[in-house]
Amino acid sequence: MNRKALIIFYDDKGRILLQNRRGISKHGEEWGCFGGEIEFGETPEQALIREVREELSYELKQFFSIGIVKTTDQRGTIERHVFLAPLPGMKLLNQKEGENMQLFTLQEAKKVKNCFGDDQVIKKLEDIGWPSKLVRK
Repeated sequence: MNRKALIIFYDDKGRILLQNRRGISKHGEEWGCFGGEIEFGETPEQALIREVREELSYELKQFFSIGIVKTTDQRGTIERHVFLAPLPGMKLLNQKEGENMQLFTLQEAKKVKNCFGDDQVIKKLEDIGWPSKLVRK
């Protein structure tokens, strides 16, 4: 089973930050969450901190889990450990992977061509009532 740790940064309006993946797309996706593979011996939290450091040159300290999203396709099962964090400010994020990043409302995020499985992550946000009272400052 493939395991990933993903972060969804959000602003004070409940918009979520997605990565433009057009230049690095593996399967035709245009947008996706930041994060990546959980390496052998890593916890999801350790992988998340490492991936944010690698992809955004940012030392992630404040985040919380909203659970796991599992998907299965021809590549097998992917287990996504999904975390949320308040957006520290776009100027503090130095994007190293992808073409750019953009804030989306949940409704806007549902309409773009997401990475396989990230559409289910966005659905999970919707299922838990995002943004409502879940936005933490």
